Amino acid sequence: MNVDKLHDLLRQYFDDTISPSDYKELLDYLKIADQDIVEQAIDEEMLNLDSGAVFSKKQSENVLNRIKSDPKFTKVSNESDVDQHKVVKIYQRAWFRAAAAILIFCTAGLLVIRERNIKENVDKLAAKHNSTQIFPGGQKAILTMANGKVIVLANAANGILANVGGNKIVKRTQGQIVYDAKSTSPETEIGYNTLTTPRGGEYQVVLPDGTKVWLNAASSITYPTQFSGNERRVKLTGEAYFEVAKNKAKPFYVSMNDVQVRVLGTHFNISAYGDDDAITTTLLEGSVQVSKNKSVSIIKPGQQAVVNHTADNIQVSDANIEDAMAWKNGYFIFNNDNITGIMKKVSRWYNVDVYYAADLNDQQFGGSYYRSKNINELLEYLEMIGKIHFKIQERRITVMK
Repeated sequence: MNVDKLHDLLRQYFDDTISPSDYKELLDYLKIADQDIVEQAIDEEMLNLDSGAVFSKKQSENVLNRIKSDPKFTKVSNESDVDQHKVVKIYQRAWFRAAAAILIFCTAGLLVIRERNIKENVDKLAAKHNSTQIFPGGQKAILTMANGKVIVLANAANGILANVGGNKIVKRTQGQIVYDAKSTSPETEIGYNTLTTPRGGEYQVVLPDGTKVWLNAASSITYPTQFSGNERRVKLTGEAYFEVAKNKAKPFYVSMNDVQVRVLGTHFNISAYGDDDAITTTLLEGSVQVSKNKSVSIIKPGQQAVVNHTADNIQVSDANIEDAMAWKNGYFIFNNDNITGIMKKVSRWYNVDVYYAADLNDQQFGGSYYRSKNINELLEYLEMIGKIHFKIQERRITVMK
């Protein structure tokens, strides 16, 4: 199990969303894992509890009871069982630290203080924000067909949306469309469809070759209704995560103006928003070639390539995979980010306009936050950890000292 997977399971464990199978996987891993790695992961996730979603009292009690019932908290009844005794001794300290932290979090007095402070701050924000209701984004997108037909996917029923050259476009579940391209004919006229997400939207599409694409907010992808010839090409604006279907005979290309990414079959994320300074490609699996004009670089798993809009050079460095994949996994992750970068993400996901009454980019913010949470709570969190204030009027957020 890699460290990212461990963090993911611990995060699910602590926020009481872990499935039985993942819970068993976590417990099995803890019996054989390196103590230092586990303790560091627990420490980091415990620190993230305050910056992530706020536990309800019932959630806290559920997590606490589950931790206390774990085998690692039970005494060894058979002292001759050396291996089991060793496991308990190794992990006792780390897991009791976690339990103690949750016990403190659940202590009546501190919990009341925490809930009271949160309520007071949220009340202040609500009054200051003129009682504006701004909801987080969801599964919203528009499909524009080659013939000009426009389908608002949030309003479309599940099932067949259209037939293109004998192939079907199907809305299978809320948030996903699939191109059922079982029959491919050279005589079939190829058109280009565009899937577009608005601010406050995200969507998934399975392309005719089986490639899976997740679109972040304020993004679009243009692709053919059938991949013919000896290559596969799509155009992207905004941000998307790709799981490219393997086909050595047909390389897959993603184009963003004069920047191009070439792959054969791999998993990667591209952030290519026009209002960002650069295009960033982060590789999770496989191999990717990034090019701009005459500059070419190949990146390996765990690396990212950054191409500035105003230059041709490509900077390759180690990537923070968790940061790059946070949006797809339902999080904001702030890693010493300035307020401008943070509010760009907020603007895209909550569909709000942001204005600045002061220059506050000298402040840096860290932490993680669920994208499904209310915007008022997110702004309240930022106010608590920084010298910054927000004012909401309608869908306009003003950032102030």
